[in-house]
Amino acid sequence: MNSNVRKITDGAMMCAIVGLLLVADRWLGGLFSGSFLFAFPLPMVFYSVKYGMKDSWMVLTAMSLLGFIISGPTMLFYVASESLLGLIYGSGVHNHKPTERLVLSAMLIGILVNLLSTVVFAAFFGYNLTEDIEFMQNTINNVASQSGVAFPDTLMNANTMKTMLVVGAILTGVLEGYVTHVLSRLMMKRLRLHVEPIKSLAYYFPPKWTGYLGFAGLMAYEYAMMRPFDNPVVQNACVGLGMLGVFYLVMFGALFVMLIFRRGGRRSSLLMTLLIFLLILSAALMMAIAGFLYITTDLHSRLLGGNSHAEKNV
Repeated sequence: MNSNVRKITDGAMMCAIVGLLLVADRWLGGLFSGSFLFAFPLPMVFYSVKYGMKDSWMVLTAMSLLGFIISGPTMLFYVASESLLGLIYGSGVHNHKPTERLVLSAMLIGILVNLLSTVVFAAFFGYNLTEDIEFMQNTINNVASQSGVAFPDTLMNANTMKTMLVVGAILTGVLEGYVTHVLSRLMMKRLRLHVEPIKSLAYYFPPKWTGYLGFAGLMAYEYAMMRPFDNPVVQNACVGLGMLGVFYLVMFGALFVMLIFRRGGRRSSLLMTLLIFLLILSAALMMAIAGFLYITTDLHSRLLGGNSHAEKNV
């Protein structure tokens, strides 16, 4: 088949898949746009992996217009932004970019999309931040009354709740970008497309200064919760950045537990996942401290049997 005809055929097929997702989304009451938004980048990933960025812009435009025609301006934004994520990720694979850079770009786009839809254009996308904050406050009050645990007033503050919503949108974007990465790799392997080899999580090691930065965020969060600042901007900044710092340290704390688990000769992924999940729920501060020690000391190289990877990234 002529290469240009093949491009047009594949592009039409990808647009048809997006159209099918949009129709299904309307039938299911917004299920895909609400919970399975990470499915929308996949058609664009497939096309841009095969043909690169230059030949993919027209298909992205067609998909975006399809979203507007079938579902209106809201889905125009979602389809366009998610397809852009797929285009950048797929064209990066096409150009043999490092996997770490692709995952990071997917996460950054996911964060931007979630912040724009949840915070900046909240009313346009049907979000009411005031109602969301009231719902969170009522939920926490109900949990407190049933468990007999008293939550600090700083946690119940409307500004703190708003900061938590922003942080939640950021973390959702990170998760969305990572899920898109995992699903894209699975799809490309199934379709026998070229996939760059991926490095094990055990060999990801950040610079030491990020550990100290995350710990500073943890301290700022604890201080802001115990002794709130009079300035709401400073208070919100400490809470927001502190929550991100805690999440960052807990993530590497979970990796630390995983390496210990594997070094002990235990191979049950289910048991390991359950253990990490329970530790995060019951001892998040301990996991954050473990993550801080993992990043800032030589625990990483010791667990890997003296591997020098850690030293190269200091």
